[in-house]
Amino acid sequence: MNSQILTIENAVLDDISRVIEFVVSWLEAQGQGKYAFLVETAVDEASTNVIKHAYAGKGGFFEISCDMQGNDIVIMIRDRGKPFDPGSVPQPDVAADLEKRKIGGLGIYIMKKMMDEVKYSFDAKQGNRLEMRKTTTSPG
Repeated sequence: MNSQILTIENAVLDDISRVIEFVVSWLEAQGQGKYAFLVETAVDEASTNVIKHAYAGKGGFFEISCDMQGNDIVIMIRDRGKPFDPGSVPQPDVAADLEKRKIGGLGIYIMKKMMDEVKYSFDAKQGNRLEMRKTTTSPG
């Protein structure tokens, strides 16, 4: 079976290590361990953003699914927290001197750098949905 789902009813920041272990274990089982760092980094950023911003750190429903679709690793994160518009986040100035950069604001940038495709959608009944894809050199 290529697809696997982890559901956490009341996810908090301490659960992120569990999410990462789930994703890395799944990648290794699919023979895609060489993509672990890239996918793990994107999932860490996305999961942290959900818990910190969608739930204001208070915890809430969190579901992550991992799937192979052809040569694509597909990671789907769903939550029922506050809706979010990724287009509202200004593009970070990564060329600025470190001393002049503000702290934070790099999560979406990092997700887009690590993955080949990042899509977000919101539905009033289903909540937030983040889909991230990484194209591999071979199917799982």
